[in-house]
Amino acid sequence: MKALKKRQISLKWFVALAFLSLGILLVVGYTMLSLNYFVNGMDTAMGRNMEKAAQGYLTDPTTAAHLFDDYPVTSSWSEQPQLIQRAFSQPPQQEGVLYKELDQANFLSRPSAVYFAMHFTTPGGDRYMSHQILPGQVPRLLTQHRGGFRTLLWISLGSALTLGLMIWLVMRRVSRPISALGNWARGLNEQTLKDPAPNFSYPELNDFAELVRSSLSSAQLGLEREHRFLRHTSHELRTPISVVRNNVELLHKLQDASQQQVDLRQLQAIERIDRASQTMLHLTETLLWLSRDNMESLPAKPVQLDALVQELVEQMRYLLRGKDVDVKLKTDPYSMPLAEAPARIVLGNLIRNAFQHSNDGEVKILQLHNCVRVSNTVSPVDDPDKEDLGFGLGLQLTTQLTSKLGWRYNNQQKGQRQLAELWLQPPHADAAARLR
Repeated sequence: MKALKKRQISLKWFVALAFLSLGILLVVGYTMLSLNYFVNGMDTAMGRNMEKAAQGYLTDPTTAAHLFDDYPVTSSWSEQPQLIQRAFSQPPQQEGVLYKELDQANFLSRPSAVYFAMHFTTPGGDRYMSHQILPGQVPRLLTQHRGGFRTLLWISLGSALTLGLMIWLVMRRVSRPISALGNWARGLNEQTLKDPAPNFSYPELNDFAELVRSSLSSAQLGLEREHRFLRHTSHELRTPISVVRNNVELLHKLQDASQQQVDLRQLQAIERIDRASQTMLHLTETLLWLSRDNMESLPAKPVQLDALVQELVEQMRYLLRGKDVDVKLKTDPYSMPLAEAPARIVLGNLIRNAFQHSNDGEVKILQLHNCVRVSNTVSPVDDPDKEDLGFGLGLQLTTQLTSKLGWRYNNQQKGQRQLAELWLQPPHADAAARLR
């Protein structure tokens, strides 16, 4: 089972999420900072008021009790109001330090009451001062501005939404030309490469589009030059190959007609020339077919596939001369509409490769419906005297030709055998089931 490809986030969403996360982090951070400064400021103001009340008490207790009647001062903690004593688990210990307790359900909810307490020392002994803020005791001026923390949350939320909207607008402004650039690049072909690149709103994108167009234009020109070279070279090679083939046949006829004993070395040399010319002929034909612009217009006619395979096997048997190789051929009568010339080239290359690279063992050739399977024994060591007549290149060209024709082709080594399988059309259901 293939491993699942890790899903990757697009660059557009990565940048948007990064900016949005940074913005939310800043908004939350400054919100908490503002809240902290607000609470500290209120505590400072309350501490200052209680400090003034304590100083007034030290100066003139009677006047201070009038001015600061909501800041009760007692000589013992037990004399403080019951609400204050319940709010604090123990009396304030440190002198001159403001103690505070909140009566609230959770951190985000508004406190229902706030209690303050302070401990200070006078010539007459220790004193305790307290203050409480209850909902019914809030001044009218402050009741008109309740919900400060809620307002702060709404401001923070509005800031985050505004930031998100701005990021969305910016990303939309940037992503549109980037998407247009991608669609334009995917739609490039031989005709559109000649047209100038459109305007993508930003100089960087325009430069990149021009770079893509010029690079693909250079690659296209290189492919066209290679295409012309292969086509012209293949055409030019057909004449000398034909001359070589004709002269080889003439030499064979002269040897058959001659009554003199022919030197064995001459026969071996002629056979090498024959095999080399056959290889050149097949490679040239393959190159010519690869150089065709349109494979869809190939004329198809009914072809007896089993007869074609048998014919090619007999033509290639000369490659097994002097080898201890057993050929097992099994065919199934089957006729199908087919472009015969490229089929003959591809099948010929597969059979030639199996015969050429087999020194012993067996070559199995199975044709079932529209599938042809060729397998041969792989030699454990290479023969240093074996002639490499270009069948590696032939198989590479076969791969390209079958891909261009839309045929399914597979060539791989399994253990000590090399297996090549060719489907000349989409796999036949019966053949696929029987070949499993």
